[in-house]
Parts: sequence; structure tokens; C-alpha cells
Amino acid sequence: MLGTFVTVAVYAPSRDQGISVISAAFDEFRRVDALMSIHRTDSELSRLNVRAALAPVAVTPDLYRVIAKAQEIAEQTQGSFDITIRPLADLWGFIRKEYRLPSDEELKAVLPRVNYRLVELNVEKCTVHFLAAGVSLDLGGIAKGFAVDCAIEKLRSLGVTNAMVKAGGDLRAIGAPPGKTNWMVQLEDPRKEGRRVQVPLRDAALSTSGNYENVFEINGMRYSHILNPRTARPVQGIAACNVIAPTCMESDALATACFVCGVEKSLAKFGWEYPMRFTLLPADPLEKTWPVRQTASFPVSNGSRAAAGY
Repeated sequence: MLGTFVTVAVYAPSRDQGISVISAAFDEFRRVDALMSIHRTDSELSRLNVRAALAPVAVTPDLYRVIAKAQEIAEQTQGSFDITIRPLADLWGFIRKEYRLPSDEELKAVLPRVNYRLVELNVEKCTVHFLAAGVSLDLGGIAKGFAVDCAIEKLRSLGVTNAMVKAGGDLRAIGAPPGKTNWMVQLEDPRKEGRRVQVPLRDAALSTSGNYENVFEINGMRYSHILNPRTARPVQGIAACNVIAPTCMESDALATACFVCGVEKSLAKFGWEYPMRFTLLPADPLEKTWPVRQTASFPVSNGSRAAAGY
């Protein structure tokens, strides 16, 4: 759902109850998918992308909430996070994984349509309006996190106190497995060599943006799907960014924003509030040890720091 695999784990008094609440959680993903998927022509987001340049379009409260949060984070990061990235993602072929290397002329032609300031919101009327033709939204950097949050809240409303919901690189945990103080989650190894890092998590969300999933290579150069809205090109030098936040909508968007924003700016602006970790690409491609930068608050797997929680 939402272009990725979704898993839900719960502890319940019985198997039947567990299956029932898990089904309800998946229903939340189906609901959000119908609202925000760019892979469905019948989603509310797809319909908005067709109409919003012509006139303001009234949208459902959930879609408005996600777009408004995305715009807030875009403002905080000076456009490092930008949901108007869709035309660029299409040009590179990342959305349908039909990869291609655009020419400089093609990139220059698309860039004027990529600017979060071209999206006008009206909170009283719950409307969205594009201020230029050709603007198109891609909520891939925030919708999965929102869906995870919706699933967690649904589980809570049904009495579940210990659960973990995961959608691709985004997850959120509440409570802990019986007899444990926290959930233990694994960060993917960007080198794909199985050297995963374990992170204790309780009552918090964790999201990962990386250059190792949706990626292609031409003439020895790797191009990942995380695009810099200002340069129109994939971000280089960073292999992965992990961010922990109270909600998955926050961690999802911030992981992408910080990946684009870069290590130093992200640590300075957000590191005091959000535990985060960067895995950097070494200057020498043959180097086996990849540099890591992280906040002191980012939990480690050996138990020397408390599990992250809010």
C-alpha cells in the first residue's frame, strides 16, 4: 500500500482479537491510500493534481492536514522538503521505476514548476490551489508516515497498548512486547551487507531515507530517488538518514528533509529536538568503513543509552 510493504504487529489477549485489530489497522492504510496514492488515478491526490491549477479545490480534512504539515516543514527547511517535486521525479523515472538521465535542458524546463510556494492553502475553506500550470504534488515523503500514525491511533482506540506498525522505511511503536522495556528495530545496512544497527524504541516513530532502494546507475554513477528541489538532481554523499520523532508523519518528512538539507545544517537546526543519524558515503568507494554522524540522543543497541521515547 502507498507503494510499499506494510506490516502490523500487535500483542492481544487472543489470536482472534489480534487478527481483528490488525485488519482494522490495514483498513486505515487502505483509506489513506485512496486519498494520497500517486499510483492510483482515482485517489483524491491524483484528482487534485489535475484540477488545482484551474481553481482552488476543496479537499478532505486528512489530505489538507498532510499537505499543510508538508508546507510547514518545507518552510522550516527552506524548501529542502518540497511536495511539488513530482514533475522532477517523473522526469527521472523514479515514480514508475522507468529510470532515465535527463538532459540539462529538460531539468531547467521543469524546475520552475517545483516550488512549494506555488501551493496556496485556505484553512477556513480547506482548499488547495496551485499558482502555476504544471504543478503536481507527490506526498511520498510524508503520506506513509501519516498512514502509520492513523493505524497506531486506530489500534489504540481498540484497546491495543503494545504494537508496531511499519510501512517501508517508516515505523512507529507503542508500548513494548511482554517482558521487554522496548521494541528493538533494525536499521537497514546501506551497503546491503547485513550489518544492521539495532535501535531500541518505545512510544516513538523512526523513519529512514536512503539512497539504496529506488536507485539506478549509469556509467558508474549512482542516482537515487531523493532529489534536491533546488538543483533538480539526486543528493550525493549521504547513504542514509534516520530520524526519531513523536509521530511518524514528522519522522517521515524530516528524514527526507534532512537528507536533502545535509548533515551540518540538519544537526544544527533539528538535532537538539530530534534524535538523528547519518551514514555517509566514503570518499574512496573501496573503503569498508562508512562514516557515521549522529546526535548524542540517538539510541544505541548496546543498552548504554535509554530507549528513545516521547
